[in-house]
Amino acid sequence: MARYLITYMDGETETINADNIEPSGGQYIGWAGDGSAVAYIPAGNVRSIVRQDDGEE
Repeated sequence: MARYLITYMDGETETINADNIEPSGGQYIGWAGDGSAVAYIPAGNVRSIVRQDDGEE
């Protein structure tokens, strides 16, 4: 599973573990390999989403 660093408009950050993140309407959805949703992220509040290497700590 990959790690994504989400940076919000207010400067806060959050790390999400997901296989991929896709836009869907007014949000981003983080998906696990089994097809289950692991995160719902409101798109209007997101400054950036950066995928980090699987091996990074």
